[in-house]
Amino acid sequence: PDEGLDVWLGQFPKNDTRLTSCYLCLFTSQSASTVITHAQAMADITETACTNYARQALATATWGALAERPTNLGRQSTYPQVTFPTVGASGATINGFFISDILSTTGDKCIGQANFDDTTAVPLMTNDVIKVTPTLALLH
Repeated sequence: PDEGLDVWLGQFPKNDTRLTSCYLCLFTSQSASTVITHAQAMADITETACTNYARQALATATWGALAERPTNLGRQSTYPQVTFPTVGASGATINGFFISDILSTTGDKCIGQANFDDTTAVPLMTNDVIKVTPTLALLH
């Protein structure tokens, strides 16, 4: 989304305050094969509210080295697999993940949003655990 591009471009070439972490989040809005458009923002994303859910911190220093995106589509960086807390009494159907710039859901911005690679929604039930390996890519 445009708000995420503004964060990227604020880091380079500009010199805004650098992010030292961002947050991995799960969404239930859109669908298993769609995400928000470039003109939409956090207000258009519904974050899951399943029992025990919490945003997971992603330390900027832990992201992997930049690498060629498969099939030569651009560049990417991958974060090690992240495990969300075990679902408690109520679950939700997860359509993918997004990365937020801050922990709070007030005033946060979506850096990027993605469906799962197989474009399949993941219904979470009591005692389920979801693991995500986030990748950020800039395509050409």
